Amino acid sequence: MCHNRSAYFSPKLNLARKKQQGASLVMAIFMIVVFSLMAAALVRIITSSSETVAYQVFGTRAYAAADIGTQWGLQQLFPLDSIIVDCAVVNAATVPDISNVSGLIGCHIETLECTDFIESGLTYFTLTATGVCAAGNVETNRTLQVDARRLQY
Repeated sequence: MCHNRSAYFSPKLNLARKKQQGASLVMAIFMIVVFSLMAAALVRIITSSSETVAYQVFGTRAYAAADIGTQWGLQQLFPLDSIIVDCAVVNAATVPDISNVSGLIGCHIETLECTDFIESGLTYFTLTATGVCAAGNVETNRTLQVDARRLQY
């Protein structure tokens, strides 16, 4: 078994080897471009995910603010140990300031409206409250509506 060493050093092989010398540079540039595109896509996904979480948190807080508004309105409408009032009292009242409540900082009750109507001798009430929470450029609002009925005595 004799190896021909002159074949390794032939001019044809040296020419082929010279043509391949730039291939590793092209592959390295290609890989850098692909990895940088993947990194940019990952950064975009992470940013989008954090914004979604922020909106969900503020949405939940705005929902709580609106719920506080409707509960407060119901308490004004149906006070304990007192006669039931009408919507004019609720609409004229100033809603509570919840902006310093733990967990609701930056939130407020934007609107609280009460409407009523009488059907078959029964008075029905509809309370609608909108809670808003904001911080920086993120702002969300939620609106809740509660229906209630005056009991007959």
